[in-house]
Amino acid sequence: MDGAPGHAIVFGASGLIGWAVVDQLLRCYPEAGTFSKITAISNRDLEISESHWPKTDAGRPKLQLISGIDLRHGNGTTLAKSLKQAVEDIDTVTYLFYLAPDDTEEVATNCRMLQNVVDAHNSLSPNLRFVGYGIYTAGGVFAPPLTEDMVDNLPPDHTETIVYPAYRGLLNQASEGRNWTWCEVCPDTIVGFTPNGSQFSLALHWAQYLSLYAHNHGVGPSNEYTGNPVIEVPFPGSAAGANSLFSPVSATRIARFMIYASLHSDICGGGQLFNIADHEVPCTYGKLWPRLANWFGLVGTGPPDDSQAQNNALAVGELPQGSSVSKSLGIQDLKKAKIQSKAG
Repeated sequence: MDGAPGHAIVFGASGLIGWAVVDQLLRCYPEAGTFSKITAISNRDLEISESHWPKTDAGRPKLQLISGIDLRHGNGTTLAKSLKQAVEDIDTVTYLFYLAPDDTEEVATNCRMLQNVVDAHNSLSPNLRFVGYGIYTAGGVFAPPLTEDMVDNLPPDHTETIVYPAYRGLLNQASEGRNWTWCEVCPDTIVGFTPNGSQFSLALHWAQYLSLYAHNHGVGPSNEYTGNPVIEVPFPGSAAGANSLFSPVSATRIARFMIYASLHSDICGGGQLFNIADHEVPCTYGKLWPRLANWFGLVGTGPPDDSQAQNNALAVGELPQGSSVSKSLGIQDLKKAKIQSKAG
């Protein structure tokens, strides 16, 4: 980094990675004085009082939170007009973090969203130095071992539903002849926090599942029973799922790397792709399960015996029908509650 303190703008600021980027910037990462202003952009309504970000003071960058910016409509010109009206000192933006959630079905919509953002800042932010974006998509295309150069060899049938190759082409073209460069951050399973919920929050899914399981078995502060019974909770999936390898990464680690990359464009720019993980060696859900269960006063065990018959035949989030897991968790009661809630 050189020159005056930076002005960072974060699109998708209420999401898993976006929230963490704003959080780390407000905590003066990597050091005080690196950034003087932060603009947090969110499509969903969010109040600073409900954001759980650190309170701003004289020692932190100035924060401006803007909600209701929908990137899916219009073009770069209309977005530029909206940003110019809403963002203080938009012309001083130096670092752009694009972490807006993807439309899971429309490559064209995703490309238009990013194109609008880049076009708007190419016209509004002459001092822009770096654009970083983070991606996450469920499932996989390639067999391990995985390397970053595989990104250029995506099977043709996947280009119709996976937007990231188009992102790279878009950013290469938009940055040509400009003073800014870019990089891509590609995590596996993200563990983080969002102030208003997220379908991508693994921690939230596990917390909901295990807290409900504990409650239904008389474990936890909401129950009158104060003893310490041993309540086992089977892994809610198949043996294959329990033994599959993955590389979890905290949203904070991703945020810190993205900030580092933006400040070191000489070694992190040029459209490079970076895989981010908490540990070099992957782990399995089966090994993590007992530790997760222990947080809720439970003893995590392996998959139930009846999961083997339906191994790999269940949809994402679906439990084996009639299994000990679905029975003890009270799935039918939960479904009824959801139906009643929708009807109300």
